[in-house]
Amino acid sequence: MNLILTTCWPNKTQTTIFMSKKRQEIKKPPIWIMIATFLAIMGGIFTAIVGISKIQNYYHPYWFGLIFGGLGILTGVWTAYKLKPIIAVNQRLKNDYYLPILYISIGFFGLFLMTGSFLNQGLSKIDKCDNFLVINKFRQESRFRQPEINSLVVNINGESCRLICSQDYWFRTSIGQSIDLCLHKSKLGFDFVTVTNDKK
Repeated sequence: MNLILTTCWPNKTQTTIFMSKKRQEIKKPPIWIMIATFLAIMGGIFTAIVGISKIQNYYHPYWFGLIFGGLGILTGVWTAYKLKPIIAVNQRLKNDYYLPILYISIGFFGLFLMTGSFLNQGLSKIDKCDNFLVINKFRQESRFRQPEINSLVVNINGESCRLICSQDYWFRTSIGQSIDLCLHKSKLGFDFVTVTNDKK
């Protein structure tokens, strides 16, 4: 009796079908999640710019940014982890989930910063409006990754206070000139100054 030995190897067509099926098994996040993430990034950048412009003439802008921006980042991280089962639908996204966390946190950072600035201004009242002496002025030219900053140093109640103004107002103001300012008291404790005749 003759024995015929045959070796079974998967042919090329079978391998290709198997690999294509594996690729199809790699799920993608729902389209609404991808759109929401993109909007979170763009919205975060926009609201952060608005929020920062609103707090430039606060007495303590860094503390304000640290508190409200920090709360926004913490909320963003918490939200990102809550959404992880929806967003991370495959192993690659589960391993690289730091990117969705970053994007969502950016959105909440800007949102909290802008909302906090509007809330602070809404809870403030004018304490005093008067003329104050400009004792110095300087400006930073706009360059790559460096915004234009127009600064006036004003004597307010015996203390030097640096204020940010528009370019047009900066060029119209001279050292030794008195300018109109309003001092605001906030219930949240973040007092600020507004330049009355500066229409940004």
